[in-house]
Amino acid sequence: MDLGIDPSAVAAGSQELTNTFVMFGTIAFVGIVGRMVFVAFGPGIAKAAPFKNFSAGGFILLAAALFAGGLYASGKTTKATVLFKQHLVEPVIVTWLGNDSCEPASGSYCVVVFEGRQEKIVNWYNKRVSVYEIVNPPQGAVWHTLRPRHRPDLAAGV
Repeated sequence: MDLGIDPSAVAAGSQELTNTFVMFGTIAFVGIVGRMVFVAFGPGIAKAAPFKNFSAGGFILLAAALFAGGLYASGKTTKATVLFKQHLVEPVIVTWLGNDSCEPASGSYCVVVFEGRQEKIVNWYNKRVSVYEIVNPPQGAVWHTLRPRHRPDLAAGV
């Protein structure tokens, strides 16, 4: 008997909904218990606070150091650097200043992009560059690979 209901989809949806409720419940429980702890032991905790004499700039530097430490510990510093350059540095250099952002003599991977009548040399991670189109151009791949032999029996697409 087909009722038009997919049990696996219903189970996945209910599990996701349950996980959301559990997450909200956990946050609420930790908040309630945390509030009771801080009300009971607040003066003692305030005296022992290691960052109580920090200024606003000190807290900003502390947050930046914690963020950089997390990137370093997770091994994502290269990805963060590339994303920072792609979203913040490249648009300023190329769009606003109108300069090339890559020097071919430096040995980095540069791509030539044509916009209107201008030719700009940008880095491979620039938003104007489609890496898929570089690797798979319409006229064929840029590298040489072994190709399967032509099969004359399948010329009609059978």
